Amino acid sequence: MYACPWCERNTFSFWQKQSLGPIGITRCVNCTRRVGVPWGRAHVAALPILVLALIGMYAGAGVWESALGSLAGGVLGALLGMLLTVPLYHRYVPLIRPRS
Repeated sequence: MYACPWCERNTFSFWQKQSLGPIGITRCVNCTRRVGVPWGRAHVAALPILVLALIGMYAGAGVWESALGSLAGGVLGALLGMLLTVPLYHRYVPLIRPRS
């Protein structure tokens, strides 16, 4: 459980935070105030998906020498990147009070 930055009660589950992106805002069920995540940290936490997908695309194209191989490598790289992004997002991206 994650604490609300306003009322400091544990109200947000793991999956609620994972589904909360930098432009997404949700409300606390206790204090009904808006809660978000910082834009920069959320994007840094998502970098393993992008980087490993690109590496997978180039590796897949090199191994199978086809567009389908590049696509398969990209998908595998993105899936591996998700395995790294989830714990990184959990540890590195806090819940914050949105500015607006």
